[in-house]
Amino acid sequence: MGEIVESILRTSGRSELDAQSRAKIIRYLETLKSAGNKDKQQLATFGLAYLEQLLNPDPRYTGC
Repeated sequence: MGEIVESILRTSGRSELDAQSRAKIIRYLETLKSAGNKDKQQLATFGLAYLEQLLNPDPRYTGC
């Protein structure tokens, strides 16, 4: 899982991301993996989208 997270951070240019955010990404990826998604490329794509939402949340969905 660590190599996928590092790939996500390299791709996004955010290698300095704090430990709490890294842990959130790992939990998200582990959830996807436990649901049957084993494709590393797809997990990286989903993780990158998740990171974007963590850093720039859509204001339409805050407070739900």
